[in-house]
Amino acid sequence: MTEVKIPNHIMRLKSATLGCRYALDGESLYSVKWYKDGNEIYRYLPRNKPPGEVFPLPGVNIDVSAPKWVI
Repeated sequence: MTEVKIPNHIMRLKSATLGCRYALDGESLYSVKWYKDGNEIYRYLPRNKPPGEVFPLPGVNIDVSAPKWVI
């Protein structure tokens, strides 16, 4: 992981964009996982079909239609 972008504060009922950059150095990406308060909320495994999986958590809505891997 070379960079992670997460807002410090988010107003209630407002959206936030999370992002990360990574250097694979010739390796394949295995997974990217996002957590909120110790709970996994999203997992991206490129070899899975579909590659993205959302884990429900009250108050958290993941928009899987949004562009991925954009910072």
